[in-house]
Amino acid sequence: MQTKRTAMLSMLAVVLLLTGCGGQGKTASDTTGQASPEKQKQEPVTLKFYAKTPIDDFEKYINQFVKKKFPHVTLQVVENKKGSEIQDLITANEIPDIIWEGLTNMGAALAEYDVPMDLTPLAKKYGFDMNKYDTKLVDSIKSYSSKGEILYIPYNVLVFGLHYNKDIFDKFGVSYPKDNRTWEEVTELGKRLTRKEGDLQYIGLRPPLGVNRVQSQLSLSYVDAGGQKAVLAADGWKRLFDTFKSMNEFPNAPVIKSFFDARDEFLKKRTVAMLPDILQLQNSDMALLEKEGLKWDFVTYPTFKDKPGVGVGVFSDGFVLPKGSKHADLAFQIVTFLSTDPDVQTEATKNGRITALKDPKVLEHAFENNPAAKGKNVQSVLTQKYPDPIRSSPYNGTGSGIINAKLVDYVNGKADVNTLLKQAEEEFDKKIAELKSK
Repeated sequence: MQTKRTAMLSMLAVVLLLTGCGGQGKTASDTTGQASPEKQKQEPVTLKFYAKTPIDDFEKYINQFVKKKFPHVTLQVVENKKGSEIQDLITANEIPDIIWEGLTNMGAALAEYDVPMDLTPLAKKYGFDMNKYDTKLVDSIKSYSSKGEILYIPYNVLVFGLHYNKDIFDKFGVSYPKDNRTWEEVTELGKRLTRKEGDLQYIGLRPPLGVNRVQSQLSLSYVDAGGQKAVLAADGWKRLFDTFKSMNEFPNAPVIKSFFDARDEFLKKRTVAMLPDILQLQNSDMALLEKEGLKWDFVTYPTFKDKPGVGVGVFSDGFVLPKGSKHADLAFQIVTFLSTDPDVQTEATKNGRITALKDPKVLEHAFENNPAAKGKNVQSVLTQKYPDPIRSSPYNGTGSGIINAKLVDYVNGKADVNTLLKQAEEEFDKKIAELKSK
């Protein structure tokens, strides 16, 4: 493994050296010999677009706009699949020009193989202003670099809310939830709706589908300030564990195998009254589910008493430009156009890919093209603030897997919280040492 990793990184270094010597892939400060912008526009060029998104979305949200704005550019899709993952492309000297990626995935293979280019020089060169985005969003992007670099340009953000099933509330004569409620308040509300009728168990509130939702809300880091040591046996993590467990404390509570099961229980089985999750207008065909009888709405995501108005951290889809790209300047112009052009972003926002821009004129069009959004509480869920970002580390993905397994054990009553958090920290430290040795 060590030999393979070293070979990959060495090859990437060679690619960078060769592209620099060959007069391609120049940095923002090395523009000698470049064609004028006018001439560049007239020369056909193909850029490799590494797509971690469905091809239909690529055409709908990316390619149609690039064709109009940059008619000389052809985006050649490289699909993310077995055999063409980023490490495979590095090994094969097939560096893409643009990578479509989720922000929360930046701490995985992209960080491990040191793929992302710092876009700060290009932003300065082209006068691109990051203040177009929410300050906390920019802080979150910078958190993925130990030097505070800009490694990512957002296309859209995910929105979170507390979904509720109107039929269950009506069945038991309980008033619907309201905006700006705390976790304690919605947990108590959930207990009023948790009951068994015949063979059917109704559950008032299910925990969030992933630990990273509440973790980001509380700004809980996996690692210390140096990024090398686990910090899981901490009071903040205990608070998160207790918050999750309180939602599953009722007589004959079923064993939770995976928090993700709650989505089907809410959408299809319809035995769950409230589900805190990514807004399902972005994730499911809610119009079809409504035709099948689902009566639902949503309010703002539950918050903590000491963090009023603070929702989930930044979840975003967007762009990375890898080191070794032969067309970094052009790629930067393309991704910043897609990220900030009012027409592109308004159309995406209408379709549910909510803009990352802090532009109220664009945001007021959220979900306009989705019939299931009509009459729903859309604008309220867009008002929540982002929390402070957590520390980034190449080990965060590993830490998330470890802490999530311990959280499932705690919710199911297998051990006390202090024991599980201590175990998690010890396991994570051991895993960090193993990964560093590779």
